[in-house]
Amino acid sequence: MDNFSKIRKATQFTSLAISSVIFITAFYGILTHNDAYFEIGLLIIGLLVGGILLSPILGRFYCGWLCPRGTFLEYVLEKVSKKRKIPDILRSKSFKLFIASLLAVMFAMVLLDMNPLLTSQDELASVGGFIVFMCIMTSILISIPLGIIYMPRTWCGFCPGGYAQSLLSKHKILKLSIEDCRNCKKCHTSCYLDLCKISTGKTKYIESLDCMACMKCTDSCKIGANKPVIMLKAA
Repeated sequence: MDNFSKIRKATQFTSLAISSVIFITAFYGILTHNDAYFEIGLLIIGLLVGGILLSPILGRFYCGWLCPRGTFLEYVLEKVSKKRKIPDILRSKSFKLFIASLLAVMFAMVLLDMNPLLTSQDELASVGGFIVFMCIMTSILISIPLGIIYMPRTWCGFCPGGYAQSLLSKHKILKLSIEDCRNCKKCHTSCYLDLCKISTGKTKYIESLDCMACMKCTDSCKIGANKPVIMLKAA
């Protein structure tokens, strides 16, 4: 079965196309110091905030279905990635907090006009430019290299935006049921963050809050034991 994969791919590339226009326009504003184009980068914040607000209901759905960087890493790096196991340190709480704190400090520097490359008289333009600039730089310096060395979407294991969604996903209603799983392990290689192997054969649901609800494991299950369910009450 690949029903989810087809729908998801169409959704991902639609989001990527829209986001690419935003990025290109905002990056042009950075290069030309045009505040009007600079501010367009704020739309990226709007998309991410929308994903975070949905996370108490759908978990990291935004990461799995709409994130433009995730789509790029997934489909482009898939061809060159070594697909090695993601080191535990890169998915640890301390490392997630370190990355989030680092970006928060840099963001504060922009707000305090301490970054000459992205400072503008228009505060909104400075923030918009910072978001686009950081997305580009973290992709070049971190997510792409790690995606080649390890799994393509290694960055998603400690992405600050994804981490924020995980923290709010404890009571999400969208879950992946594996109650009827026979632990054949076919879904293990389909998971971008190596999460299936932690749960299959052990629990009724994929418990990890880092699950991006990409449904790759559902499509890979040949007996239909792995399936999305809506749980309005705690399991």
